[in-house]
Amino acid sequence: MVSSCGRQVTPNRGSGGGGSGIPPGYLQVKFRVTTGFDFANYRYVMIFNTAGDGKTPYPNGTTTNFQGYSFAVIVGGGAGGATPQLQFVQYYRQPGTTLPPQPLPIIFTPQQLLFIPDSNGLNTEFTVQFQRLLAGGYSGATPTPASSTAPSASPSTSPSATPTASPTASPTASPTASPSASPSPGIVSPTWLFNFFTTDPSLNPLDSLGLGGAQDISFSSPVLNTTVAFDVTVNVPAGATQASNPLAQIYGGELTNSP
Repeated sequence: MVSSCGRQVTPNRGSGGGGSGIPPGYLQVKFRVTTGFDFANYRYVMIFNTAGDGKTPYPNGTTTNFQGYSFAVIVGGGAGGATPQLQFVQYYRQPGTTLPPQPLPIIFTPQQLLFIPDSNGLNTEFTVQFQRLLAGGYSGATPTPASSTAPSASPSTSPSATPTASPTASPTASPTASPSASPSPGIVSPTWLFNFFTTDPSLNPLDSLGLGGAQDISFSSPVLNTTVAFDVTVNVPAGATQASNPLAQIYGGELTNSP
C-alpha cells in the first residue's frame, strides 16, 4: 500500500480472500479525490480494458481511437446529491472495423452494482462494488445500441440515464434508451487494465491517473488478475497536470478483488 503523501502507483497483492465483505466474483473500487465530490457538475469514471491486449485506456478517447475501452462505471448526474446516478456501460466495437465503439448501457440489479458514498468519512472517497460478470456484456451479440457520449475530445451533450442504464463512447449524443436484452457472461480476458477519469457533464475529460491529466497517454495500468485475490492502490504522481477545480482532481484509488 502507498502512504497518502506518496502519490505513486503501487500494486499490493493480497494472499487471502478478496477482502472483508466482498462476495466471490466481485470487484470493489474506491475512487479518491483531493477535496470532495460534486456529482451535479462532474462525472467520476472508472474505466476498464478486459480484452487482454495490454492497452491502458486513456481519457481523450478520440486521440487513441478508444484503445482499451471495454466498459466503465460512471458516477454522477441525476439530482447530484449524495446518491448520484450509477451507469455501467460497455464499449462495443463491431468486429473487423476500426470505427469508434458503440456505447451500450448494461442493465444491472442493486445487488450487482453497489454504491457507497463517503466511504472514508472525509467526503474524499466513494466505493463501488460490482459483479464481474457484468463485464461480459453483449459479447458476440448484436444488441440495440443507445445513443450516448463517452470520455473523449469534444462530445456535445450531457448524459441523462436512469440508475439502471449507462452512457458513453462516441462523442455525439446522450443516452436515451435501454438495450433490448440483458447481459450474459461473455468471454473476457482474466487480466484487466484500468484508469480513472473525471469529466464534465458532457463527459469531456478533465483529469486522469496520469501525469498529463485530461490529455495523458503516459499512465501504465497495473495488471489486475481477476482469477486471484488482490488489493491494488494507485495514486496520481506528484507534479501531474490536473483539473483546475479541486472537486474534479483525482487523488487515486484502490481496487480489491474476490475471485
